[in-house]
Formats: sequence, C-alpha cells, structure tokens
Amino acid sequence: MSEEIIPTSASCYFSVSRTGEFHQFLVYDYYDPNGYYAKLLNEPRRCREELRRLCVNMQGFLDQEEVRVNGVRVYPKVLTAYISHRGFMDAPYIAWVITFRGKLRRGLNVFENTSEREVAEYDFEILWQFPKRSRILKFEISTESQIIGKNTLYVVARKGEMVGGYERIEFK
Repeated sequence: MSEEIIPTSASCYFSVSRTGEFHQFLVYDYYDPNGYYAKLLNEPRRCREELRRLCVNMQGFLDQEEVRVNGVRVYPKVLTAYISHRGFMDAPYIAWVITFRGKLRRGLNVFENTSEREVAEYDFEILWQFPKRSRILKFEISTESQIIGKNTLYVVARKGEMVGGYERIEFK
C-alpha cells in the first residue's frame, strides 16, 4: 500500500442474532491522492493479493483483542474484505466482513471486549443492533455513546480521543 494513503474515518456495524451470531461490517475510508487503490482494482491478481494481505492484517488486530460473550472467550474471524470508492479515485474505502458466535441465554447477556487503549487517529462510529424485542440494559464504553430505542447502541469517537480499553454491553 502506498504510504501516502491516509485513513480519514471508520464505521462499524454490528448485528446480533438471537442464535448468538455476531456479524460485523467494518469500513475504513481513506484519502488516496495518487489513486493507488483505483489502479489496483484494474489488476485482478495484485488486487486479490492485497485483499488477502488486508484480511490477514485485520485478523492480526482482532487476535490481539479479548472478546467475551457471557464470560466465554470468542474469536472474531475475518471472512472477507473488499475495496471500492465513494465516487472519486482519491476516496477509496475498504470493508471487512467479520463474524463470531457466542452462547446467548434468556435474560441477562454480557458482551465484553478488552483492547489496548490508544488515541483515535480519525473519527469513527459504531452501531450495535441487537435482536428485535431485546433491550440494552447498560454499557461501559470509553467514548460518547447512547441507546436508541431499546435495542440499538450508537457509539462515536472523534480524532484525538482515547479509545479502547475495557468495553461492556449488557443486554436482555
């Protein structure tokens, strides 16, 4: 990847099923002044290699986190990634599809994630969508967060804020 490519923002969408499947769609937006990714899309073999590399790198980051569902460690797995653009050669994004499974139960359920604390290098937002008729009871997250309705959690962090560390979401 060109060293001139700069991450500008990130979005992450979690969808949690009643069967305990957690589906994560992670999108990073970049500023790519030389159109590295736009050119790469015209070279299928190199593009596949880059996507493989991106998946391996993201898996490495995920492996450094400790994720637990109801006290049992689970292991997020990168399924695939793809590259596209937001209309301009210098505005690519990379999206990863990630999944993991935890054993949910009737009543109280707890999602926990422990990662290294760091300063956010760009703005990001996370949206958690829990199953219909479920309810978020409380949460512990280091950045601005709010419950929308009963089963959606919106998290936002701005460039320069401390992020990561211990996070917990209790839901029913």
